[in-house]
Amino acid sequence: MKSVIIRTPTLKDENAFLAMVHTSDSLHHPWVKPPDEHDAFVEYIQRTQQDNQKSFLVCASQGDIIGVFNISEIVRGCFQSAYLGFYAAIKQAGKGLMSQGLRLVLKEAFTNMELHRLEANIQPENTASLNFVKKNGFRKEGLSKRYLKINHEWRDHERWAITVEDWL
Repeated sequence: MKSVIIRTPTLKDENAFLAMVHTSDSLHHPWVKPPDEHDAFVEYIQRTQQDNQKSFLVCASQGDIIGVFNISEIVRGCFQSAYLGFYAAIKQAGKGLMSQGLRLVLKEAFTNMELHRLEANIQPENTASLNFVKKNGFRKEGLSKRYLKINHEWRDHERWAITVEDWL
């Protein structure tokens, strides 16, 4: 099996990132709306520079982008928690590479970032993402009605979470 690395996205990734997003639209829609044009990509990179956001590209050893993980709304203090979002390149889907990337992201989140909890919110019909988090140690915590507005529509989401204790 191929091995992967994770790294922070930069403006230099724009062409490869946007190409991945466009070729993978059928995998992403209607679940997530990644940056799909220049201005949205620049805004995304600017958000990754904020203290409450950390983003990772999952890349193959030759540099191809396999997927993206975003840790957002990082809250410190007594909470030490954040949200986890993700999307994959359609060409690499189903090969276990995103699971490898998630293991690296969890290690980063729970060790270097010193988070205690990550929560992934997933639409109930998105069985691929639900299966992904379930097989990677997340537990279902509940359902949030009309939780997140995606593609101009308020959508229900299941809440899945993992804590450092679960990860260890």
